[in-house]
Amino acid sequence: MSLRLLSFIRPLITAILFIGLVACSNNPMTSAPLITPTLSITSTPPPTQGFTATPVIPTLSPTPAHTATITPKPTSNSVTRDTAILFVSESIPDGTQLQPGESFTKTWTIRNGGTVVWTGAYDLFLISSNPPNENLNSPESIPLLQEVMPGEDITIRVNLIAPSQNGLYTVTYQLRNERGELVFGSEVWVTVRVGQAPVPDFTTMSNLSATLLGASQQGGEVTVNFCLQMPDSRAWYPWDVVLMIDQQPLSPSGSRIDPATATTANKCFGFSYPVDSSAASGVFYQLSIGRVELPPEVHQAENCAYAKQVLTVTYPGLDFTCGGPGIWYTNLITPPGMTAEQADRLILDAMSSTIYGPWILESTIP
Repeated sequence: MSLRLLSFIRPLITAILFIGLVACSNNPMTSAPLITPTLSITSTPPPTQGFTATPVIPTLSPTPAHTATITPKPTSNSVTRDTAILFVSESIPDGTQLQPGESFTKTWTIRNGGTVVWTGAYDLFLISSNPPNENLNSPESIPLLQEVMPGEDITIRVNLIAPSQNGLYTVTYQLRNERGELVFGSEVWVTVRVGQAPVPDFTTMSNLSATLLGASQQGGEVTVNFCLQMPDSRAWYPWDVVLMIDQQPLSPSGSRIDPATATTANKCFGFSYPVDSSAASGVFYQLSIGRVELPPEVHQAENCAYAKQVLTVTYPGLDFTCGGPGIWYTNLITPPGMTAEQADRLILDAMSSTIYGPWILESTIP
């Protein structure tokens, strides 16, 4: 039996990154003149030796690109990361077909995965809708109305009405605490198809762009600041971000996100690298961003089910069983010519809506 556990490695890296965000939240991004970067984009990952990888497959239910933020804004622009949310289940799976004007009830069951008590003053705040101004007759705030202790689950319900016009409609909410702070990475959403609207092709969401803000050097470290225009405002994060100086690849010692951009589609980051005396002023550097992805544990069951649905058709002979909390999947069966490592990469890519670059940014150290 093959067993793929939610190992400490990936969640721990993500946790460290998010903890780093808190530590750096009072440190604004480096203010530097905008530099037009050299940008190279590919839409699929590089092929693995002896095996051709599939184009990256987004999850079934992402929030569509070009989502418009509605008013009013949250009472605070700040984002808190001292609260953790775990998705458990939902009703009305994304893409459910409804009749025009049909009433329905959407529910989300979420778990308090942190150490902070959610008071009755917490709510799900409506942050965006697509198309703009079409919110399925949703209230702007869905209060929790009860305390949720760490480790406890709560089911949140909202009564909605499908629009009268055919089409695809999405409304996105985010958990907000009693201080008006949005909880990072806590987005939940509802996506429905009304009438005969076609199933959308989310592969067009992979048109990302990167902008270099600049670099700075201090205390034996070089920090490169850049922004990525993501498909939407969810918790996308860049991975495989490598700095090249004098043809020497450097791995980051730390990273952070600009808090002001954390809940927007245009997210800005700072990645720091340990350097020696070779990183003198005027030295050329190249930053390569390998991929961006979403946390696969958010809507894990739905993400895994979709990954299985698509990958088992694309690769006959590939099969696995979606796991519960703490397990990505079990019972992996690979087709001839595919290794377990290759299958693992495909499954996690599909679950994470992984979009591959690379995006290349170049300049000189000031």
